[in-house]
Amino acid sequence: MDHPKGLAGIVVDDTHISSTKNEKLTYAGYLVQEMVQRHATFEEVVFLLWNQRLPNKRELKAFRKDLVSKMVLPAETVRLLLYIAREPQHPMSILRTTTSLLGTTNDVDHDEPPKILAKMLTAIAAIIRLRDDEPFLEADPKLGVADNFLFMMTGKRPDAELSYIFNTVMILHADHEFNASTFTARVVASTMSDYYSCITAAVCALKGPLHGGANERVFDMLTEIIDHDEDPVEFVEQQVAVGRKIMGFGHRIYKHGDPRAAILKGFAEELSKKTGNEKYYDIQLKLADYMLQRDGLHPNVDYYTALIYHCLGLEKETFTLVFAACRTAGWLAHVMEQRGEKTLIRPNSEYVGPTDRNYASDTCMKKVVH
Repeated sequence: MDHPKGLAGIVVDDTHISSTKNEKLTYAGYLVQEMVQRHATFEEVVFLLWNQRLPNKRELKAFRKDLVSKMVLPAETVRLLLYIAREPQHPMSILRTTTSLLGTTNDVDHDEPPKILAKMLTAIAAIIRLRDDEPFLEADPKLGVADNFLFMMTGKRPDAELSYIFNTVMILHADHEFNASTFTARVVASTMSDYYSCITAAVCALKGPLHGGANERVFDMLTEIIDHDEDPVEFVEQQVAVGRKIMGFGHRIYKHGDPRAAILKGFAEELSKKTGNEKYYDIQLKLADYMLQRDGLHPNVDYYTALIYHCLGLEKETFTLVFAACRTAGWLAHVMEQRGEKTLIRPNSEYVGPTDRNYASDTCMKKVVH
């Protein structure tokens, strides 16, 4: 029998959290573009994903205060990070180990999603700071969650414009239906395992270059074109000729353009001009035009995110860490939903290997005469 590869097009469960139906991204029924235009905050979106309703002003204020107050790491985690964060491993491997350790400290049996999200944001900011040989920064109670996360990564308090941009980036990455890392988290959650095990598994899935790691590969591509002064069109043809994938283009769901990329494109242009990185954006425009003309492929969310993160002063190896920080909100929403179902995810497979084999004859089992 022929089966869709990678479960493409297969509906495996119901969800109240997010949808990509008709190539529109909605969170609990709200169109993401509208939320961005109305200056929704990251905390507001997290509350929505976890509760399937928007908070009122009192709830939002209390929720923001609670999350920020929990942006503190256990001493055991700090000691581990001081030891491993500067190691040559990929930062996502460091995050994987850190997330696992978080599941063993400070009475974690009673850790709930707000505390877990706050710890993850703080741990990721700490990894980035340590890699830059900078000290940890404590959360500022006067700032919101996204602003604090940016401050704790970069050491700079964002102005209103940058605050809006970064809040939007975090909102657009907060959830995306049953993507690979989210589905991984749900599979683990279906066994009734703990939250940290689910999040650790999701981090492992996100690390891959075909998922969260794609943004690093996009920046590698842009850097290679600039460093070798290559023509973007010729670069594409050379890569295709040797069977390499052009990263940042195409999407399994969005055949007519990723709505998140459309928003991020404007931010990439704006930040590239402010930070003197116009050459990167100019190449992105040329690549995007040619890929659409050549293969009918549109940029996806990773394409412009890579440049935005670079303009924020982040090293490319840490790009996927920021993705993980944003997506933890969605992972936790799906873990809660899946645990509530109390149903083990256990699909079937179609065996297509050889049949009717005979062990005795194939192994030539005979008595050895001495």
